[in-house]
Amino acid sequence: MSFIESIKDILNKAVADCFPGSGQAFECQVAPCQDRQFGDYQSNLAFLLAKREKTGPREIAGAVVESVRKEAKGTDFKSVPGIPANLSPAIIESIEIAGPGFINIRLKDTALLSELARTLADPRCGVERTARPQRIVVDYSSPNLAKDLHVGTMRSTVIGDSIARVLEFLGHEVLRQNHYGDWGANFGVLVAMIKQEYDSGLGGLEAAPLEAVEELYARGSALKASSGEFARRAAEEVNNLQAGNPESLAVWQALTDKTLHACHSLYWEFNVSLDASHDCPESFYRDDLPGVISELSEKGLLVEDNNALCAYLDGFLNVDGDPLPVIVQKSDAGYNYSTTDLAGIRHRVGRLGAQQIIIVTDRGQELHFRMIRALAQKAGWLPDSVPLRHLGYGVILQEIRDNGQTRKARFRTRSGGTVKIRELLAEGRRRSEALTLDRNPDIGAEELDGIVGKLTIAALKYADLKQRPESDYTFNWDQMLANQGNTGIYILYCYVRIASLFRKAGLDLAGAGPDALAITHELERELLLQVVSFPELFSGYEEELSSHNICSYLYELAGCYSRFWKDCPILTADDEVRHSRLVLSRAVAARLELGLSLLGIEVVERM
Repeated sequence: MSFIESIKDILNKAVADCFPGSGQAFECQVAPCQDRQFGDYQSNLAFLLAKREKTGPREIAGAVVESVRKEAKGTDFKSVPGIPANLSPAIIESIEIAGPGFINIRLKDTALLSELARTLADPRCGVERTARPQRIVVDYSSPNLAKDLHVGTMRSTVIGDSIARVLEFLGHEVLRQNHYGDWGANFGVLVAMIKQEYDSGLGGLEAAPLEAVEELYARGSALKASSGEFARRAAEEVNNLQAGNPESLAVWQALTDKTLHACHSLYWEFNVSLDASHDCPESFYRDDLPGVISELSEKGLLVEDNNALCAYLDGFLNVDGDPLPVIVQKSDAGYNYSTTDLAGIRHRVGRLGAQQIIIVTDRGQELHFRMIRALAQKAGWLPDSVPLRHLGYGVILQEIRDNGQTRKARFRTRSGGTVKIRELLAEGRRRSEALTLDRNPDIGAEELDGIVGKLTIAALKYADLKQRPESDYTFNWDQMLANQGNTGIYILYCYVRIASLFRKAGLDLAGAGPDALAITHELERELLLQVVSFPELFSGYEEELSSHNICSYLYELAGCYSRFWKDCPILTADDEVRHSRLVLSRAVAARLELGLSLLGIEVVERM
């Protein structure tokens, strides 16, 4: 239990004692003080309770404060084991009323030191596993096959992977799902073009670079728009695939094998936890699609509209105010994204036993997933007890100089094409190598290769994850690779500094013991408070599903350690102080490493 939870329980008990029989149970709010000179934590419970009790906030705060003080009086902190899991007011050094009714609380130094000692050897840094673990499907990445991964896919991949890592860390069973498109109209175009260009010799396709496949699709799309004959053949190939035509399937298989190999090699390079076992594309559900249609029809949820089968749901209207349909079978009897998404929900709940489904795509698909969720609920495939959450993310922008003016636009290549992740990694490695060699010109080639890869991934992932998912952000290499400011490189630099400290001390970073801890400087206390507050990061994570708070914590922790490093000598201090500060440094490093790992970022010991 975090200190915030302990304080909440202490205050809630005081409220119950002060206002017995006053109605439903009251859940107070507690947050860290913005200005530490006023205390460690602050609560605005008096303002919230004043409306119910019809009493002034300051009077309510006074009653609560006196109750806590009375309860704490005479309590011996040392006699209470398990702080802060223990809910005794003895952990509180002082509790005061501020302004019109805020309650400020300062914890005892002994409580902070006790918590540090308790969690020092804990690889989870004091974070408890959830008491209610669930089986959660996290659907993310979802690349466009027959193309190399690009920045549009990067946000889904980075955000989704962090969500999967954190939920797993909290104790949930996470089922990763990579639901990519490999079965739609674009594959009809591709199969038709491949048959036209390569005839029956698939060896030529297998030997061709992936860029050639992308170029083939671009030509096929243009041909489809200009040639009715080719458009007919492309539509026919879609139906051939859905009907299981062996020749068309062989072409499709060669195409998907080629692009998936490139995709998974990039996941590995980008330190993403997806692998081939998580692939669950549209084609996975092909045998289920007729059943989706028949079940919806039997339940009276489909109507025929211009030879297509559609579902009309209450509350969904187009811009003209007309009912907006979910088309589940096209006029040519083919299936679409809606059909496979419905089959996916039915499979995940009915066969996988999912208790929650999280889908990470761009925010432009919000309406689609709201309609799919409503139809799946109406069909009985998605019970009210199983939330389906669509996490829509914003776009990556770039600054463009145009006629002396600066404007922001979608991040694209100079020619206007999509930016490939592989190209970003190559550029990031080039820049990271230059920065690393500038600092360490004598570094070995093998060590250099490992460092620049990790720095590049840290720069890219952290720049994305420090934002709220729904926010747009501007891509800027110079800012992302800076060793000052809120960047992944700055966080890594703090870890490197601690690793260097332990090398100079002749100690293993994992070897400092928990004994003889003390607070001799206010910056030690500030850093200690930041260290032991690590579990508080995760109290609301499952509702928000955003890693930006983890990034903010790591940035604040690194900044706090930088101030501590500057003003609190470590290796030159007296033995007892030296040892205590090394222990505190080790605790900082552990939280940096764990926090970064939840973002999919690995630490380095030199930069």
